[in-house]
Amino acid sequence: MPRPIKTGLEFEAAFPVKGRILQAIMCECEAEGEIRIRVSRDPKEGWSYDPKDPKSFIDIHAYDPREAYAKVRPGEWADGRVVCYGFLKRVRARRIEMLGSVLASGTRLTGAVHVDGAVEIDFGFFQTILAFEDEAQRRKILKDAGLKEGSFVATDVGVDIELKRWGARETILRKA
Repeated sequence: MPRPIKTGLEFEAAFPVKGRILQAIMCECEAEGEIRIRVSRDPKEGWSYDPKDPKSFIDIHAYDPREAYAKVRPGEWADGRVVCYGFLKRVRARRIEMLGSVLASGTRLTGAVHVDGAVEIDFGFFQTILAFEDEAQRRKILKDAGLKEGSFVATDVGVDIELKRWGARETILRKA
C-alpha cells in the first residue's frame, strides 16, 4: 500500500454537479455531515445516467459543512458544487487513473500535467489549474517538483460538497 501524500504542491478545484442523493448522514462530531451523490461520469453529454450501467456514473462521498445533509432526503436530485483539494506528488504513471467508481476523501487519483501558459492537472473527472505569483516562481516550483509537460502526479484527494438546491429530478435538471 502506498504511503499517504501529505506534502507537495497544493491544489484546489471546484466543479458543478447535478445528481441523485443516495445518502445523507451526520458525522460523529455533529458539526458536519456527509452526502453521497451519484452523478453522470461525463456531464458534457448531460446530467442523466443509467443506474444499471456503472460506466455511466460516479458516486461522490463528500463532507457537507453547510448542514444541507439535515435537509435533503435520499432519492431527491440536487444541484451543487464539489470542491476537491490536496497535495500533488510526481509519480511514474502512463495514464490518468482513479481506482473504482467512488470519489471520496482519501481516494488516490493520478493526473496528467499539461504546461501550456497555465499549469493544468487533468484527473479525468475534473481538472485543476495551478496558480503562481509570477513566471519566475512558477519555473522554480515546477523544477523543484520535477513537473513538466507529460509528467504525472498523484494525490489523496479531499472532497467537500456545497448543495445549492434539491428536489424533484425535473426541477433540478431543467435548464435555468
